Amino acid sequence: MIINPLTGQRVSDQKQINKTKSSQSTSFFDLLADQLQPTKETQGINQTGATTTESQIPAELRLAGLSMSENTIDLLESFSQALSDLHLRPSDLLPLIEALEGDTTTLLDIKEQLPKHDPLAQLIDRVATISAIEAEKFRRGDYN
Repeated sequence: MIINPLTGQRVSDQKQINKTKSSQSTSFFDLLADQLQPTKETQGINQTGATTTESQIPAELRLAGLSMSENTIDLLESFSQALSDLHLRPSDLLPLIEALEGDTTTLLDIKEQLPKHDPLAQLIDRVATISAIEAEKFRRGDYN
């Protein structure tokens, strides 16, 4: 048994703590799946029949919401990489901004068709908000 003089913990315990922290890292799809699982609150509401259940929402609408969200996140990542390229002028970034604005409009249209407390609607709202903010920051000249 080796004891760390600074913390008083055994070194073998410290290694175990580090292993659990690194194994808890999750991918985007794991986080997305966690967000889409109904919470206890929404499960209780669904059991009473007060709101629309997930089974009543068309699968095509859910798929469109997820694919548009993923597409918008990819566009945001492309925009971020383009901003780091010092050889690009602001006018070169305009097609990305126009695509982000178009995706934001589409995402908001999809969100309006979902129930208010649906986890997918909340995810879409977050992605659309970030996209709209980035487009507005570009339009007002923050990146010039």
